[in-house]
Amino acid sequence: MARRYYDRRDLIGHWIRKQQRQQQPCTHACCRGYRVHPANYPVILPDRTLHRATDEELERHYRKVNAQETPQARTAELQILHELERRDRADLARRDRARAWEERRTQHREAVAANRAAARMEREGEAHRIRLEAEERTKGYLVNATGRARGISDEEVLTGREDVFIRYATPEAKEYFAEHPRPTATYFRGRDTRIPYSDRPTVRRRTRALGWAPPRSPSRPRRATRALGWGDEREAG
Repeated sequence: MARRYYDRRDLIGHWIRKQQRQQQPCTHACCRGYRVHPANYPVILPDRTLHRATDEELERHYRKVNAQETPQARTAELQILHELERRDRADLARRDRARAWEERRTQHREAVAANRAAARMEREGEAHRIRLEAEERTKGYLVNATGRARGISDEEVLTGREDVFIRYATPEAKEYFAEHPRPTATYFRGRDTRIPYSDRPTVRRRTRALGWAPPRSPSRPRRATRALGWGDEREAG
């Protein structure tokens, strides 16, 4: 009599006890995370194995069960065909979502570009209007003689830095922009760009223009005289 050997294994090929199901995924902790080799696939695949198998593996398993003449083989064929159709529908839906997302992104980019172009045209129109009004008020003279000698343009006075405007703008331009805002980037962000102007020079400018300075108080001698040991006549007396 031929001797029969114990040959009870799971899908991975490990030995199992009689109480465990044969040709099924093992329930031991040592087998978690392992994938079943396609050569050990059962006729009817479990759901987890069916979903994790590649298209090539399912194709090979289909050819394997197609050669068998059992009801389980016919069920396995329908199972594989249904899984392949499900994957095709999922791929089609994924491509549709990607196409729709790309269309939405393209529309968003076009809308942003259109809004930016409209805002740029609006800013250019407003800046042109302010420039025409300023030229009409100043008779076309926005830059003083010092600025023209240094190559300062009207655009720098209109939209440039504030210190450039204060230094090189004509008095007429300063009077106009003391009441009207300059068309700078700060103006289009909603801030006030008017620059207060007074044609009267300050005390320091008047004294420098006349060539003299106010006398220093005798009670507060210079630091240099203190450092050299000198002092006021009253202190020496």
